[in-house]
Amino acid sequence: MSTTRRNDWLPTWEKLQSVTEHLRRETGRSLTQQVNLSQPEFTVLAHLAPAADGMRPSACARAIGWDTSRLSHQLRRLERRGYVLRSSGGAADGRATVVRLSDEGRRTYRRALGPHLRAAEHWFGAALSEEQLVALSDVLEALALHIDRESAATENPEESS
Repeated sequence: MSTTRRNDWLPTWEKLQSVTEHLRRETGRSLTQQVNLSQPEFTVLAHLAPAADGMRPSACARAIGWDTSRLSHQLRRLERRGYVLRSSGGAADGRATVVRLSDEGRRTYRRALGPHLRAAEHWFGAALSEEQLVALSDVLEALALHIDRESAATENPEESS
């Protein structure tokens, strides 16, 4: 970070941490009450739902932004509940594990979508004007691009020099 850059980002960072935690808690409360799913369980189901043939756990963890041990814990819970199935990766790599939604997992995910979206609308969408949503979207896009660039530079330091 440049020494000439503003140094007043810390209060905004702290507010972001607080608000996102509150949003997760409130939207998670709806999932727990209405569908008996935790927010992390819903997150895993949501990332597996589009992958009809399943996906490798490491790819799922990367997509969510979790470490593999956290994902493994959630996958074990979801597997015990009958929502997730594990299988080998097929002929290309028989050693690789692939996870996918079971039929019950897909039904549960579909049942959870309505409560999740209603809670997101209530706690997030209804609080912001159209202009605020556009501005926030722009800010989040800038952050995502920065994170992608910095992560790539960290993972491949020889490419950033």
